[in-house]
Amino acid sequence: MLVPRITAIYIYPIKSMGAISLTAAAVEMRGLQHDRRYMLVDSNGRFLTQRTTPALGKFQLRYNPEGTGFLVDFLGDTLSIPLYLGDDSLVGEAQIWDDTVSVLHAATSVNNWFSEKLQQPVSLVYLPDESSRPLPEEHQPNPSNLMHVSLADGYPILVISEASLQQLNQKIQADEPNHPPMQMMRFRPNIVLDQLQPHQEDELRTFQLGSATLHVTKPCSRCILTTLDPTTLERGPEPLRTLNTYRKQDHNILFGANVICLTPGKIAVSH
Repeated sequence: MLVPRITAIYIYPIKSMGAISLTAAAVEMRGLQHDRRYMLVDSNGRFLTQRTTPALGKFQLRYNPEGTGFLVDFLGDTLSIPLYLGDDSLVGEAQIWDDTVSVLHAATSVNNWFSEKLQQPVSLVYLPDESSRPLPEEHQPNPSNLMHVSLADGYPILVISEASLQQLNQKIQADEPNHPPMQMMRFRPNIVLDQLQPHQEDELRTFQLGSATLHVTKPCSRCILTTLDPTTLERGPEPLRTLNTYRKQDHNILFGANVICLTPGKIAVSH
């Protein structure tokens, strides 16, 4: 049995914006700490992603030097937001896919900054720990104690192996030798593993990383967002065209594994 080794860790503090690369992270029941706890919503309270708003990919994030919040950069203009929104924030509701969740709203000045950059009225909202967003019933490990997810699309953690990406690039370049290789960030993983066979992450079931116990619920079905180059924000037919030839199952194209946390803990990139 191969033992997976962590080669990269990423969080996406604001849904569908840039990643922060980490050398270590806390794994919580809703996912990696600070991962996708914020998102932008439109004037109807519905979530925004790069699927319909590619300009979200222009926002890059990093921790501020004090570690008390995030710095959001948009083409050289920077905004600071806290790690958490306080109890004095305006409480409201937001829509993410078919879920309606209780959220806290950022300050008007923050919302105005994002609205100006995107040239449409938007609000930044935060999902507090008290907000309910349970996992799908079929993936609840304990129906009497429901597990909840952050503002990720559906599952707390996305795991991808280096071997899966390598195999994909080999298949693309066998068909188009001059095609540039797909980068891992196109798939927006939380944890990247090596010392696995291609797509062996689908079969890990319950496994240990660092002091955290994780469990694979199912392979991750992929959407058109993967066809958006994270650097240029240009769309193309890959990787879905090639994945469709060998990773299609029940009308879904699969790449990476959706993972839940059974026991919180700490993980770190292997050296």
